Amino acid sequence: MPRYQIDEMDGDELLASHVASGATALEALRKITGKTTWTPALRNRWFRVVDESEGHVFEYSVAHDFTPRR
Repeated sequence: MPRYQIDEMDGDELLASHVASGATALEALRKITGKTTWTPALRNRWFRVVDESEGHVFEYSVAHDFTPRR
């Protein structure tokens, strides 16, 4: 399975970096986040996923569970 470099971003700032394997970039990202993802990256906090062997770059947003304030 291909390996992917996964960078967790806040705007242009790198928050964390991970490496995961998966049949696709989305599968590798789900292993890191465990959440539903969207493409393209539509939020300020997003993930850049780079296929280490092919050099393809993907950008995704992640669904966040929001808790209402009381």
